[in-house]
Amino acid sequence: MTDIIVATHGGLAEGMVDALELIIGKQENIWFLALRHEDSIDTFIKRVDSFAADTDHDILFMTDLLGASPYNAAAQAIDHNRDKHVVCVSGINLSMLVEATLKRNDMKLDELADYLVETGKQGIAKLSLNMERGGTL
Repeated sequence: MTDIIVATHGGLAEGMVDALELIIGKQENIWFLALRHEDSIDTFIKRVDSFAADTDHDILFMTDLLGASPYNAAAQAIDHNRDKHVVCVSGINLSMLVEATLKRNDMKLDELADYLVETGKQGIAKLSLNMERGGTL
């Protein structure tokens, strides 16, 4: 089993988990942690680290921005929990979270993380309707 912890700025993490559960239903072992205006970075880091310390499962952190505070908190949690298998993937989008949830019991954690990076890239596309050329959807 792999636990998923979505850690982001503001309400993004909660919104991502809410959208996930709208699509595939209520899930177990998925949590969200939000860094809010009123939070100190130290307090947020302790919360992230506490979530990692309190599980016996593999842990997949999913964060919004590479190198930002939630990502750095996950990095510290990885460092503080070297006895566990913990990985962080940054740049979360909804397709990545859905795939992580659906495949977390079928793939090893490192394989899952690599798969999610590719899923995230493939989920980004441009849709353009050029009215002058009579484009259709």
